[in-house]
Amino acid sequence: MQFLMERNRIEPIAVSDPESDCGALLNRAKKRLATANAALVGEDNEGAFANAYDVYRMGADCLLLRQGLRATGGEGSHMAVEDAVAAQFGDAVKEYAKPLFQRFRQGRHASQYFDPSLPEKTQDDARWAVETAERALRGVEDVLASGGLGLYG
Repeated sequence: MQFLMERNRIEPIAVSDPESDCGALLNRAKKRLATANAALVGEDNEGAFANAYDVYRMGADCLLLRQGLRATGGEGSHMAVEDAVAAQFGDAVKEYAKPLFQRFRQGRHASQYFDPSLPEKTQDDARWAVETAERALRGVEDVLASGGLGLYG
């Protein structure tokens, strides 16, 4: 974590009530999960994938927020979250293991930014994304419920 902080990729953020703030972010993620599921049912595979990634990333952001941290923003901020969360929580929440996180992030990029040379997302791709996001969110809730996560530093 120190490596990312020294390179201004992760920074401390003032949180007055980390548990409440994480709860608000998790509620936002759950609403987005409903949107991803609706897109899946409507066969909007690209939309389901992109929304599922948002859920997945919000879960990761919540783990950092609970530590009083966040990505600094701008180009590479999703990679900074990936690096920080995969390193700290990839064992506890297997959905945040580095290779899976990278696959999801790159898949989201392809679904958000049209490239005619890439295949469109399939129903299986979208279902994988939604199911992965759901499992990740449950894993985040388990980590938070364990009570072992506090402010960084």
